Amino acid sequence: MARPGPTILHTAEVDDGTIWDILQAPGNYIITYQGQVCGVRHHVHTLTSHGFRYQKLSYNNLGNARAQVRRLNTKFNCLDFDVKEIS
Repeated sequence: MARPGPTILHTAEVDDGTIWDILQAPGNYIITYQGQVCGVRHHVHTLTSHGFRYQKLSYNNLGNARAQVRRLNTKFNCLDFDVKEIS
């Protein structure tokens, strides 16, 4: 059985012929740490730059958010990360 198609809210064609669709998201999910909205970054040290890389922590798909929570809990050896639905 196939998934139902997304609900298209608006369609626009750009000058180069590319068609863009605005889709209705089934939900928005954020990752929390101990119940609080958080951010995750890691330090990047290369020959050309020193700085931070930030991890994506908001998703439109619940499955992707749960997978990221599982990876973060494994990486930090805890069970403090969780998913919260926002409207």
